[in-house]
Amino acid sequence: MLKTIPDEVNFLDCTLRDGGYYTNWDFAPELVSDYIATINTLPVRMIELGLVGKPESHGYFASVTSSKAEQVAAGLVVDACVMIDAKDVLASELPIALAVTRLTEGLEPGHITTVRVAAHYSNLAACRNIFGELSHTGFRVFVNLMQIDAANAAEVEMCLKEVTRVDTIDVLYIADSFGSMKPTRVQELIGRFAGRIEPDIGFHGHDNRGYALVNSVAAAMAGATWIDCTMGGMGRGAGNTASEQLLPLLTHLEASKERALLEHVLRHFDPLRKRYGWGSSAAYQYAGSNFIHPSYVQKLREGGPLSDAAIIRRLADLPADERISFANDKLSALMAQDTA
Repeated sequence: MLKTIPDEVNFLDCTLRDGGYYTNWDFAPELVSDYIATINTLPVRMIELGLVGKPESHGYFASVTSSKAEQVAAGLVVDACVMIDAKDVLASELPIALAVTRLTEGLEPGHITTVRVAAHYSNLAACRNIFGELSHTGFRVFVNLMQIDAANAAEVEMCLKEVTRVDTIDVLYIADSFGSMKPTRVQELIGRFAGRIEPDIGFHGHDNRGYALVNSVAAAMAGATWIDCTMGGMGRGAGNTASEQLLPLLTHLEASKERALLEHVLRHFDPLRKRYGWGSSAAYQYAGSNFIHPSYVQKLREGGPLSDAAIIRRLADLPADERISFANDKLSALMAQDTA
């Protein structure tokens, strides 16, 4: 079965960005230097250093600049990218071009070759000028199509048509934002896009239902040539496809390099996992199966010693139209519910 996977699959490790949802985008310098050294030995094409333009109250990797990239990744031998949230641009009162310039201040092509844009599938058309501005500046443009599993057939078709109208997207990612997808759904979406658009196709998995690894394999089998992963699976909510599981499965990783990768995860990311508790669980599975934003589970766990059963009871009370987006006022109401 794995013989149907293309020979050239590119792996993007996004630990410092997606893992930052647990650490407020701060990581110990020793972890970062060891991470860069480990990545340099692996068949990884690109790493994501973090986000761009987030408030100062967030950590170091939430507002990455070119100078920061040069400092923390001076010895990096693979490409580097950063992510911007399209909402941060679309919410601005400034013209798109100026809003992009303000958001990416301190960022220029060089050490960072690529900007990923996280865009909700319903906002794809509105983001066209964002992609164009980034491309004009000299960046490669990757687009993470967020929450696409919640789209109906007509909405998916609308996204397909929109992508064919844009010539500034290099890679279009199908992002399993809710961790809701099954392998059949992954292959359906990847297959629909791969046969009709010019950009390469990528897949970004979340492990709410425990399917991140198998979904990543299914994506590659369906034609995706970019697959995301993180060390120890560290990422928002239940986390992502684990680098130490994915790379040995889909590449000819030497035994010595696999051991070094595992030791790196054990040394730096297992302690973080014990502290923050990401990973598939009953609560995350319920959230994934019902298109509930994963931050609700993550924040409810951080707020106190709630059992998965108690979390599920709270999530079940969320109205359907309030589940897909996270809001602090909704979280506060959930946390205030009686635990009886």
